[in-house]
Amino acid sequence: MNVRLIEKLITFLFDVIALNVAFFTAYWIRYKSGLFAADLADMPVTFTYIEPSLILCGGWVVLFYFTGLYRDWMKESRIDEFFVVARTVFIGLFMLFLVTGAPQIMEFAQTGDIRKFLTPTKFATLLTYGGCMLFFATANRFVMHSLIIALFSKGIAVRKVLVVGADRDGEQLVRDINSFPRLGYKVAGFIDDNGSRKGSTCAGLPVFGTYSDIPAVAHRERVGGLIIGHVSRSPNEITRILDYCGDLRVDIFMVPSLTDVISGHFKTNQIFGVPLMVLLQDHMPAWEAQVKRIMDVFVSLCVLIFGAPVMLGAAALIRATSPGPAIYKQERVGRNGKNYIMYKFRSMYIDAESRTGPQWASENDPRITPVGRFIRKTRLDELPQFWNVLKGEMSLVGPRPERPFFVEKLKQEIPWYIRRIKMKPGITGWAQVKHKYDASIEDVKQKVLYDLYYFENMSLTLDIKILVRTVLVVFTGKGAR
Repeated sequence: MNVRLIEKLITFLFDVIALNVAFFTAYWIRYKSGLFAADLADMPVTFTYIEPSLILCGGWVVLFYFTGLYRDWMKESRIDEFFVVARTVFIGLFMLFLVTGAPQIMEFAQTGDIRKFLTPTKFATLLTYGGCMLFFATANRFVMHSLIIALFSKGIAVRKVLVVGADRDGEQLVRDINSFPRLGYKVAGFIDDNGSRKGSTCAGLPVFGTYSDIPAVAHRERVGGLIIGHVSRSPNEITRILDYCGDLRVDIFMVPSLTDVISGHFKTNQIFGVPLMVLLQDHMPAWEAQVKRIMDVFVSLCVLIFGAPVMLGAAALIRATSPGPAIYKQERVGRNGKNYIMYKFRSMYIDAESRTGPQWASENDPRITPVGRFIRKTRLDELPQFWNVLKGEMSLVGPRPERPFFVEKLKQEIPWYIRRIKMKPGITGWAQVKHKYDASIEDVKQKVLYDLYYFENMSLTLDIKILVRTVLVVFTGKGAR
């Protein structure tokens, strides 16, 4: 099982325990400790609170998930984690106050009497519960992190990394990493573009090979991270390294130059005691990414269920007007270079590329059928892709999925194209609503600029803006494909 998944499961179990302990500690302080004046006749019975405790525990876990408390916190500051916990507890208490105080809120709205809105008893109960939640949720995470750090320090469940650059800078990185075993990283060896160093050692570790060997070494050694240890004088060298990492699910870091830090093009983290730039990192906050996925599932289910009659009608029309299947299946490149089968309503004549080979569609493409021209203009041909969205292969918003043939071509033509396939492809996207059909490589290059803009500015707000623009495109019949 993945080490980081084990960490998240341990965090979840610790949270479940801590949340219930916090609940019953607050109950004891409020009703049993004697610190508050309580009417003994109205005192709740302990066992009657088990069900509410479990319900609240489920609500807190969901809230923790959406505020990013189940992301990887091992490399980050405990103080930063405390402030996120505190913010989450405050939000949760506010929501709890609104839910439990709905009748009083309505009465306050009618009478304007603040005493009906927030009684001293209710305020004291919420304050006690909030204090216990903050204490136990924070203490639980500190204890859990301490246990994991103890395991890491003994070499248990560590994550392997490769260092690019078998030189003095690489040796220093190895020393820095070895000085911080609590971070759970272990250097497996080096990668160096100087082929003569392959098979030698550096800092007592093997030099596995050159840049082209990165995929094979990463799979064989089961590494989870790659650190570019030297400051490259050529951006093309970094691009070459990233090209070989396109299909790998690894974290990629690089030692920055002063220019890189000032320009702010990459996020810089303090890891292993040195500042490292995080390359190809998702810019959307964890909680927004989770909301985005929920939105994908909800919308795709609605479209597939309520749009079924339209889809059946479109399929019948396609079959009646041209020979061939109504649904067109094609291999596309998904997130992290993983291929998948994409579904669309067929808008071209059967075997349209049998003579020409793979090529981009043009606005007045003779391969498109009359019905196909209509369904492409109205976006009806995209409806089957909601099945890909439901499966998690695509999203509502993202870059247009390309075929493997074109991806290999574009990776050679366009610098940083690799960043585009680090995103999950989408039914619509910033490039689709901002640019016209892909009729040439220049059009594709322009769309990639829009896709990279989206990559750097990913957010729920931008997604909603793109979806609204897409709806306008559908109703006006204008826009890109």
